[in-house]
Amino acid sequence: MRRAGLIKPLLRIHNNISQVWRQNYATQVDKNSPECALDPKEYVDFKRQLRQINLPHKDGHTCLQLECRLCERNNQPAQQRGTVTGLLAYVNKRTGAFICPNCDVKTSLSTALPAYLIPSPESYKRPSQRQPTFESRFPDLIDVTPEACEALGIKGLKEAQLNAIGAKWEPQQQILHFQLRNAAHHVVGEKVLHLGSRSEETFQDGSSSGILIHGVGNKSKAVIVSNLMDFIVLATQNLETHCIVCLPYEVKMLPQECLPGLERFKELVFWLHYDSNHSWDAARSFAQKMDERRCLLIRPTETEPAPHIALRKRLNLRHILAKATPVRHRSITTFGAMRNDILSELQNIEKVNGVKWKRFPVLNKLLKGHRRGELTILTGPTGSGKTTFMSEYSLDLAMQGVSTLWGSFEIRNTRLAATLLRQYVGYPLDDRLQEFNHWASEFERLPLYFMTFHGQQPLKPVLEAIEHASYVHDVMHVIIDNLQFMMGVSTYRGDKFWEQDAIIAAFRGFATKHNVHVTLVMHPRKERQEDELTTSSVFGTAKATQEADNVLIIQDKRLTSVRGKKYLQIAKNRYCGDLGIMPLEFDKEALSYSTQIQSAKKRREQKEKTATET
Repeated sequence: MRRAGLIKPLLRIHNNISQVWRQNYATQVDKNSPECALDPKEYVDFKRQLRQINLPHKDGHTCLQLECRLCERNNQPAQQRGTVTGLLAYVNKRTGAFICPNCDVKTSLSTALPAYLIPSPESYKRPSQRQPTFESRFPDLIDVTPEACEALGIKGLKEAQLNAIGAKWEPQQQILHFQLRNAAHHVVGEKVLHLGSRSEETFQDGSSSGILIHGVGNKSKAVIVSNLMDFIVLATQNLETHCIVCLPYEVKMLPQECLPGLERFKELVFWLHYDSNHSWDAARSFAQKMDERRCLLIRPTETEPAPHIALRKRLNLRHILAKATPVRHRSITTFGAMRNDILSELQNIEKVNGVKWKRFPVLNKLLKGHRRGELTILTGPTGSGKTTFMSEYSLDLAMQGVSTLWGSFEIRNTRLAATLLRQYVGYPLDDRLQEFNHWASEFERLPLYFMTFHGQQPLKPVLEAIEHASYVHDVMHVIIDNLQFMMGVSTYRGDKFWEQDAIIAAFRGFATKHNVHVTLVMHPRKERQEDELTTSSVFGTAKATQEADNVLIIQDKRLTSVRGKKYLQIAKNRYCGDLGIMPLEFDKEALSYSTQIQSAKKRREQKEKTATET
């Protein structure tokens, strides 16, 4: 009787969560997924109801763990369930994603809820499920040989040690191979190291994502590394207190499907390796996703480098590991607490500067690079090419692994994506449709996402979609084109300048809190055409330019002079203070402002002309 009396309130929770899910689903990026932004109140209510019906569950660091009622093998009567002993499912506490590593089901909590609400779970029609199966792309794997150890170049390393940590060898391609497993220990992918180029590749199914773990027993601590060289070094050191975990995609992204595999650890130590294309702040971003309270960080310095470099320098790895400090700081800190951070930045200044542009070397000289956590404003006259420039600007970064989310309210996503594709290829595909599938497949690999909004939009759903993309897709760069499309639709009907200031303050806070670079495209206020635009020309009050770290202005003197030039002016640069201009010469065929692309095109055309004449 007691259980029957709980069905109505549980169904009400189910309906409420379903409504929240439907509302949020429309705000997701184009690469839609079953996750939703879970309402904290609904999550608390759901846990309370689970306790009332005596359904075993455990509140983990990032996920709620409970028995999966979608698994056929786990469908025993409820009265036999005393503890969480069956096959586990995980509900992400941020997104509401329901993940079962055993039956390979990934859906939303609202879809899975009926299996827990209906009195007879066996009558519930379950979504399609299967045990994860993964076929390797490398069928000719063998045990590691001395040849592999020699090619790896780690002094004193034996083939028995590599075999013991799960390595396999592909002698034809000179590849060292490792399996990636999910929280249920099923193989869902593979990660390989090309010993010739020292490059890494990861292959996984689209719906699953695993990690590489070495360590036996019930160790509660883990060291997280970003590449296989560091994993091999630490895994063969026989650390008694820590498991060794290698991330699937280095420091580029961390899929939320990996989080259940890390739930058992009470302490996570980030010992990551960075290069010029990888984000300096990745450890802090990943720590926010994994619960900062259990995360420690080893900041790379000359005396505390990445593990494989430390081994080459004959440094004591255990001593470096013991120096890990908490990622999370208190509200008030001291210089002593920041001392290692400052030293690390000074010794790695080029990496701290940010990701460098390849198409716009002048920007590297002025802005030094693209850094996370900053706010950039781009403005320019109507028709000056703000969107076209920002497309190529963001494409350059995306091609270097900077995960980017576009919020284009002014032009539709299909047109924006077509512009990006043309800039990527370098010429229009109208007359070369036979090449479309090839280039589209190449372009699709870029970490680009698009919000499905169009026209005027209120601030709240836009921020919810951005926060979702930041968590699920590890987005590093958000572009809003343009800010004026978010005005005039809020519940506040007061001064429009106050409304704009509130929107800018929200994006400033988001960039700082979530360590994401936000770029706002804004119209200038009405000025005389013959006058140059300045920071005071940005529409609204002075708050926009005060909050911004960078202000970029497209100056188009072609509108007022026959010989007028078009250039990008760096009008504000908070990072280093360097100001200046970058000429903008437009190649209409490639929709490109890059002098590098245009020079390469001229060289190619000249070479083809010479070959034809010959």
